[in-house]
Amino acid sequence: MLKDLSLLIGLQELDLKIEKNGIKEKKLSSQIEGERKRVLELEENLLKKKEMLKHIQIERRNKERSIEEIDSLLAKHEEEKYKIKSNEEFAALEKEISQGEEEKNKAEDILLELMEREEGLDEELPVLEKESKQANKDCQEKERILRADLDSTIEQLKDLENNRKKNISQLNSVLFQRYKQLQKTRENPVVLSISNGICDGCNVKVPPSLVARVRRREEIVYCENCTRILYMNNS
Repeated sequence: MLKDLSLLIGLQELDLKIEKNGIKEKKLSSQIEGERKRVLELEENLLKKKEMLKHIQIERRNKERSIEEIDSLLAKHEEEKYKIKSNEEFAALEKEISQGEEEKNKAEDILLELMEREEGLDEELPVLEKESKQANKDCQEKERILRADLDSTIEQLKDLENNRKKNISQLNSVLFQRYKQLQKTRENPVVLSISNGICDGCNVKVPPSLVARVRRREEIVYCENCTRILYMNNS
């Protein structure tokens, strides 16, 4: 039974290390994904702003052409004034000119807004491009470091899993099943030492008779309170 208990303690140590490395693997993978996501968001934002600038430039050119057409029409109306003979025709033409000038003023206001937005994007885009480029460079460096750590962690996990299989192959199958059942119903660790007569799992005093049985290490002893497997810490 001494051998089984030693194997069980060793198995638990492996399981705890596997759990720790598994958490580390997920964290590193998440960090790598986070770095990539940040770069992708910057690149998408840059592309969005470029598309926005392209759209504004098209709108601006269309608005400039519209203003040119209005100017041409207004100039034509000004020439027509001198050919009109009746007051009614003159009044109608003046109304058209007034409407044209009002339409031109609105178009010029929109054009001014478009030009301001275009100017703002012209200033913003080089900054965003520089930021995106630097972020991509930083991401590659961080990913290189994180990837090396992740690869090392994965390799350690493989070694731990192999050692775990070897350990299980030597362990009493009934005891192993009991160990797995405890892991499902209790928080790890489930194989615990007794310190100063106290169970390290539930912090409840262990009866002296039970302590004596644990100390002899002739059998597997369970805590009467939390049902975890007990062993004596000789350190």
